[in-house]
Parts: sequence; structure tokens; C-alpha cells
Amino acid sequence: MKTLQEIQEEDETELETNNDAFLLEDFTAGSISMSPAPDPFEIESTINLHDENWELLENSSPITKFLRDYGNGPRDPTDDPPVFPKYFSWTTRLENFPNDVYKKRFQNPNLRLLLLVIYCCVWLSIFFSIFEPYLLELPYFYPKNGDDKIPIISLGCNTHLDWQGSNNECGLNGELCRPFDNTEYIIRCPALCDRGAWAYSAIAVGSRRVKYTGYEIGGGKMEMPSSDDTSDLLSYPYRADSFMCGSAVHAGIVSPFFGGCARVSLDGFKDGFPSREGKYRTKFSVAFNSYFPASFSFRAFKEGVASGCYDPRFLIVFTNIILGLPVFYLSESLYGYWITALSGYWTLVLALDPPLITDPHESVTVYELFSIGFQRLLPLCFVVYVMWKSTIRRTLENGSPCAKVLLWYPMFWLGVMNNVTFDRLPVDRLTANDLKEQQGAITAVGSIILTILICAFIQVYSLWKSGRLRKYFKIYISGIFVIVLLALIPGLTLRLHHYILGIVLIPGCATRNASAYLFQGILFGLIMSGVSRWDFASIVETDFALLRGEAGGLLEPPFFLDYNQNTPNIISWSLDSDDIVKDDTGTIDGFSLLVNDIEVYVGKNTTINLDTLMTENSEFGSWIDKALTENKDANTTNIDLYLRIAQCSIRNPQRYRGDYTNAGILEWPEGIWHKPEPGVT
Repeated sequence: MKTLQEIQEEDETELETNNDAFLLEDFTAGSISMSPAPDPFEIESTINLHDENWELLENSSPITKFLRDYGNGPRDPTDDPPVFPKYFSWTTRLENFPNDVYKKRFQNPNLRLLLLVIYCCVWLSIFFSIFEPYLLELPYFYPKNGDDKIPIISLGCNTHLDWQGSNNECGLNGELCRPFDNTEYIIRCPALCDRGAWAYSAIAVGSRRVKYTGYEIGGGKMEMPSSDDTSDLLSYPYRADSFMCGSAVHAGIVSPFFGGCARVSLDGFKDGFPSREGKYRTKFSVAFNSYFPASFSFRAFKEGVASGCYDPRFLIVFTNIILGLPVFYLSESLYGYWITALSGYWTLVLALDPPLITDPHESVTVYELFSIGFQRLLPLCFVVYVMWKSTIRRTLENGSPCAKVLLWYPMFWLGVMNNVTFDRLPVDRLTANDLKEQQGAITAVGSIILTILICAFIQVYSLWKSGRLRKYFKIYISGIFVIVLLALIPGLTLRLHHYILGIVLIPGCATRNASAYLFQGILFGLIMSGVSRWDFASIVETDFALLRGEAGGLLEPPFFLDYNQNTPNIISWSLDSDDIVKDDTGTIDGFSLLVNDIEVYVGKNTTINLDTLMTENSEFGSWIDKALTENKDANTTNIDLYLRIAQCSIRNPQRYRGDYTNAGILEWPEGIWHKPEPGVT
């Protein structure tokens, strides 16, 4: 018989053998963890602390129990990545491919890194091969008859060619905006000018303030030319201060998707600019029923070839989305995250929504664009790093590859393309005045707030399930307190730019559920979009900055005195003695009078005789005579004159002036006067 000691030794030997077999089996299956074993004392203390919290919770009052229960989360917190249905075989293959195929095929991390570098180099070469001709090669029109090539001028959607701006910026009789006629140009317009040519600050056109619509006055596509000498005309005349590229889209000459080139002819004086419906859903243009000394129209190209006309931004966006997908899907999460962020940023800066319109004929504009890009990139990299460390790392690292490519990545590019997605909503800025002025803004803002609340509720529940709601609740309460303090600063207005919304809301998405992938992607894309286009704009701004060049921040204008119809040629104005604001510059010593949005008088008089003014200012008189002559041919006797007055410096009225009044309407020569509406322009 075996002794007790022999039996114990046999049991110990058998136990060791079983343990060795168990470890070997686990190692073979690949399930053994190479990380150090957790400290048993740490586990025990954590369990004890968790049990103590729940024991205190069970012994507390019902209200306290509810609040603590809500703050502590469930007894067994969970935060698992999304699981896709296994009966979809393609999702299973998509989920397993990076680990089961790619990383097993290329097991050496250095080899995978080398492949990534080579792939990114090929990607960059494709990117610049598409964009380099548009960015750097000089655009010309080459006539077939052998004449000298004609340089093509690059314009932005909301810029002018010769016109300097609104009100009196063109000087007396528009001298600073010449020529008015007998000149032709070939211009190049970027894509997205259907919306890029909107006026976001009110501009006076006669008695109307144009805002939140395309700034195209008159014009429209000419379907059938009226005679042989105008057979190359493609449009009716636009008023000369219209945005040229916006007008080209309105007339159907240039595509809002690919941009294009247009031949512009300056046609001089026109006696009216009726409103016409535009192409590409640009709606009706602005009507102006009186004369204007300058206009332009679009004409067909003469025989020849134009180079460098079409904007490749959408091709670049599509290319970068497709080529960036394998990097984000197969690479380590950290590499994929940074490469995706940088590709989105430079896509915006150079192509999709550049902060500066470049002209290859002026190479300094190209250098300046790159300078702006690198200037904003360094602080942006800090934000990208903080977002990774605080939030996105938890979601993407060791997360679901399927969720990365189906949820996070598409939503990121949706946010990056903000200027063609969310910017199309009828919401400009979240200020009371803007919401009142823009049609549909209240409804759109309500929908946005409702969407944010639903998303916030989903994330609050996800944070509660993970047992971390209390920490984030404290963080966001502190953040709300800071925002309230900023809003209370006198003289400044709180501005929550969309890049700020992204930075503020992303930390609340620090979970691993499907909603976190969606919300992180779109918010991170909005950060890229906001910073690349507008830089790190301040969270609080002055009222003057919010005007964006609109009237309201300068000296109050005079007011027109009561009109005497017995002397229809006399116009008088006066300053309001109860509302005189001191001129800090000490240069305001006269008045500027606009007629039909062109400055025709600068002087110290507060009363003028229009007959005398037309004699002294012969060009103004010739415009009136020509308009009356053309109106007689149309069987009408009067023309409408739109008069606006402002304080100014006689020596330099363009630089030193106040706001103008709204337009008073004088039916000339009969002398019927319509008072201006209150307000300034």
C-alpha cells in the first residue's frame, strides 16, 4: 500500500502536468496574454471599493439612491465595440480581414510601415498630378487665327474684376472702377459659385438691401440672339457691380460643379436691369429699374482653345476619399487617424474650400496659400493630438475595423465637406439678427438643436453604461459655466464656431459604441473644415466684427428734409442735433451723395440743386439725359433716382465716411418724392 506522502506527491505531479497542458493549449490557441498579471491587491481593493459604493447606495434614501445610481452607472459597466450581424458574410470578412489576412501576411511591423510610406508617396503623387495643372500652370486662351495668346484671369465667386466695392468705393462718378465699356476679359471661375456668390452682408441696390441671395443684378441667359450683330451674346446685361462668377453660373455659362471660363464684355450704360430666373437653381436675380453707368454681359468664345479652366476639387475629394480608405482600414489606428486628418485638412486648404483664391499668373498667391495652410496646421496638430489622447483613441484603438470604415470614416468626410453639406442649410450664424433675416433659419436651427439633443441623450446613456457619466457630467457643467461667463463679457458677443462645437462635443463621445463612431467622425470633420477655412476664430467677437463690413458701425448719416414739390430740383438734408456722434478722426467735414449707388457729389453743402449739379457734373447730367431719352422711347416720362447721403471727408471720402441712409426715391423730372425707410446702408 502507498503511504500518505506518496499519494500527495502523485497528486501534485498530476496537477502540475494538467497545468502545463492547459498553458500549452492556451498558448497554441493564441489566447494567452503576454501582458503582466494584474496585481491581486489592486483587484481586491477595486472590488472592495465597488462593493462599498453599492452598499452605501443600498442604505441611502430613495432620492440619493437614484442620483448615485444614475451617476455610478450599472453594477457591471460595459463599453464594447459594435457587433455586426454574422449572417452578413461580407461584414464578417470586412471585420476580420485586417487581423486575419493583412497582418498575418505581413507580420513584420517594419514591413507594414514601409508599405504604408510607399503607398502614401504614390497617393501624394496622384494628388499633385491632378491638382498641379490648375494650381500652377498659367491659363491662356489660344486663338486659332494665330493671334497672341490671351491670359485668363482667375476670380473668386464673390469678387469683382474692376469694380472696387459698394457705396462710394468707386469714387466720384465711378472713376476708380473704369473702364465701363469697350473692353473684354476672359475669366476663370472656381466651382461652387452657385452658393459662393451669395451676399452675406447687406448691400444696397437702389431701395433694396440684398442679403442671403446671389448678388447678380439683372442679366440672365439669352436663349435666342435678336440680330446678327449680337449673335455671340450669351446673356442679358448684368449691372457692373454684380459678382462676375456668380453671374456666369446664373447665366448658365459656368458650371457650379466644375467651374469654367467665360468671355466677359463690358457694355457701359444701361437704363434698367430686370430680374430673370437663373440656371442651376440659382433662382431670380436682383432687379434694378433705373439706369446704371456700367454693365457687362457674357459672349461666346471666338475660335480657339482655353487651358486650365476646370476646377478639379471634386475629383480631388473623391480621389482622397478612395485612396485614404485602405490606410484608415488596414493601418494601425494611430497612423490611420493622423494620415486621415492631414489628408482632410490639405484637401480643404488646397482644393475643396481654400481660404485664398490663387491666380497662377501671380505666383505669390500660390505661396501665400501654402503659407496660410502651414500657419494653421501647427496649432491644429495640437488639437488633433488632444482629441486622440482624450477621446478618439479609446474608440478606434482595438476597435471594430468594420465600424471604422462604415461609420467613422464616411462621417468624417461628411464633416470635411461642410461647405457642400451643412453650409447649404439656411443658417448663417446663430445670432438673433441673422436668424430673423434668413428665411427658414428658425426651422433649421430647431432641427439642428433637436438632432444634437437626441445625439447627446444617446451618448449620456453610453457614458452611463460605461460607468463614467459622473466624471463627464462634472466636466461639461464646468464648461457650461465658462461659456456663460464668456457670454456675459460686456462689449463682446459669444460665437460658437463649428470647430469649437467639435472640440467641445467630441470628449462626450469617448465610448466604443456605434454612435461614438458616427459622432466622432462628423465632429472631427467639422474641426478640420472650420480651422482650414476660417482659422481659429475667436469664441467672443466685437459687434463691429460681426457686421462683416455691413452698415451700422460708422457715423450716423444725416436725414433728408421734407421735400417741396414746388421746387422739385432742390434736395436738402441735415444732421440730427440729438444724435450726433463725435468724429474721432477729425477728418469728417462734408457729405457724400449717391444717386443710383454711384457717388455724384462730395462737398459741404446741405442743399443742392439737381439742375445745377447736372451742369457742374456733366457726366452725371449725361446719364440722366440718356436715361430720359431711352425712357421716352419706352413711352414713360419719369425715371427713378435712388438717393442716399452720408457724412464724409472731402479730401478722402472713400476712407473716411459714415454710414449712408436708406434710399429715398425721386421720380424725375416730375419731382415725386418717396421718403427713405429708417436704417442705414
